[in-house]
Amino acid sequence: MADLSTAYLGLKLRNPIVAASSNLTSTIKKILACEKAGLGALVLKSLFEEQVRHDTGRLAENIDSSAHSDAHDIIAGAGENHLVDAYLKLVEEAKKRAGIPVIASLHCLSTRSWVTYARRIEAAGADALELNLYRLADDPKLGAREVEGGYHEAVKRVAAAVSIPVAVKLGPHFDSLAESVGKFRDDGATGVTLFNRYYRPDVDIESLRAIPAKIFSSEREMNLPLQWISLLSGRVQTDFAASTGVHDAPGVIKQLLVGAKAVQLCTALYESGLDFVPRLLAELSAWMLRHGFGSVAEFNGMLCRERCASPRLFEQNQYIQALVGIS
Repeated sequence: MADLSTAYLGLKLRNPIVAASSNLTSTIKKILACEKAGLGALVLKSLFEEQVRHDTGRLAENIDSSAHSDAHDIIAGAGENHLVDAYLKLVEEAKKRAGIPVIASLHCLSTRSWVTYARRIEAAGADALELNLYRLADDPKLGAREVEGGYHEAVKRVAAAVSIPVAVKLGPHFDSLAESVGKFRDDGATGVTLFNRYYRPDVDIESLRAIPAKIFSSEREMNLPLQWISLLSGRVQTDFAASTGVHDAPGVIKQLLVGAKAVQLCTALYESGLDFVPRLLAELSAWMLRHGFGSVAEFNGMLCRERCASPRLFEQNQYIQALVGIS
């Protein structure tokens, strides 16, 4: 079998396949199942400050504050501590019992919370931290620079506050994604995950109701991270993880060829189960041996834009060539 080991965020992985942040990594039982299946690392289900606030608010909303003036704040504070402590306990237990790198995931609403939670997650023993950067910028008066400036400030503060590697998980909607990725590197981020797949609504035209859209990715979505990782790998010195749309071994191989250091799976694990992982690794190994590669490092990034014989295929003019035949 070929050597599938690799390095991501300064961590040694037995292979580049990582369980993405989801409900599949939300309990110690599921985490140990991921390890047993052969995954190289895992990203824990995200700790969302917004969810913590929502749950603690519901806990405290029926408290009669007239009985004690501080009752609401006491209950709300206790509820928040309980929820955050439960997440930190999961980090601690995962580190004690799992033999693969454990990457925590965090989404906060303020820079102060990013730093506070990040420090506690580091103290709990996480090997690295993935910052789930997402803000629905639906205010017409809120500019792109203000939104993105908040992201950069949060990453800069967190990277300065902790000693574990920090990665940022991004969506594709940036004024200049290439510039932003470079800035996140300058902010102190060790890696970038492309891309965050946001859940979106749909509309039922018969019942006239808003409904959830399909939450699972399709293989067609893989080309977006493939394109951007290829364009930026080698030009921005950061570790890229591919996410969204990778459903099989060829998809993994393609992402590694264009420069991804790790490939995060979610939908494929939901739809095919963890038994899919050994088959995927066997296919990856067989492909490597068939092409004469003894290790992942030998072919990782060989088709990124900087090293590809046809770099223009990854650029926007591919769209023009495909549609109108201009060369």
